[in-house]
Amino acid sequence: MMGKVVRMTSAAALTCREKNMTWEVMKPRNESSGRPEPRSGGIVAVERSLSILDAFLGATTTRGLSELARATGLAKPTVLRNLVSLERRGYIVRLADGRYQLGARLLQLGEAYRAQFRLEDHVMPVLRDLAALTGETVTFQVREGENRLTLFRVESPQIVRIAHVMPNLKPLDRTSISHTLLHGDAAADAARRRQTVFFSAGLADPQTASLSTAIWGPPAQLCGAMNISGPIMRLSTANLDALSAQLAAAARGLCATLGAPFPDGMQPPELIRISPPEAPPPPAP
Repeated sequence: MMGKVVRMTSAAALTCREKNMTWEVMKPRNESSGRPEPRSGGIVAVERSLSILDAFLGATTTRGLSELARATGLAKPTVLRNLVSLERRGYIVRLADGRYQLGARLLQLGEAYRAQFRLEDHVMPVLRDLAALTGETVTFQVREGENRLTLFRVESPQIVRIAHVMPNLKPLDRTSISHTLLHGDAAADAARRRQTVFFSAGLADPQTASLSTAIWGPPAQLCGAMNISGPIMRLSTANLDALSAQLAAAARGLCATLGAPFPDGMQPPELIRISPPEAPPPPAP
């Protein structure tokens, strides 16, 4: 039986796979002028073209010139000039009714990206940095049916540490990592601008404590969970708020790399302590 938690979120999300991920890029923020914010060292013309492509994200229909101008904050002549160049290169298609849709060139780029993408290349640097920062073992785990699988791990630099044998496939249990994989809710965390971090101590292993938070890919899809684990005596006396903040910051960075950035202005994470299950009542005399 799973331990009780202070708050439970919605039904479990599915595990994101390295080869079937879909990717999304957030539309750039506009300044009060309505125009895309220029970036230091960038090329304005390129930024404008990319903002036009971004305007198609999430669209289920074609886009007209006026719609694209409103979405990007650019003047219609500027949008039209960029559309001509994008159409010439196959990134945009102009239809017979004068409206626009994305071109096949973008699909080719997406397939090339997927062919070159290696999850390990993005996850491992984050785990190494977090292990060095916290001094504890850090893992990235995914859900496999009713089990959890450790895909990547970086050991603690300390002599006394929690070691994992790879590959490490265990049943979903009462630990923080299992609660994250079962009850993560990306939409809720993003809406309230506060990530959820679960903490468990001595539940599956009396010598181990851990903190875990979710890793998301678009569209609000659970890819896995990042976990800090260590000896229960060390973590139980540590500054859990500080560890939660470090874990949450690392997770936000990885989510952004995977194409699912959190909104700006995130609040400190919510730390939820998983309590042990209640002991059964003594048998009646």
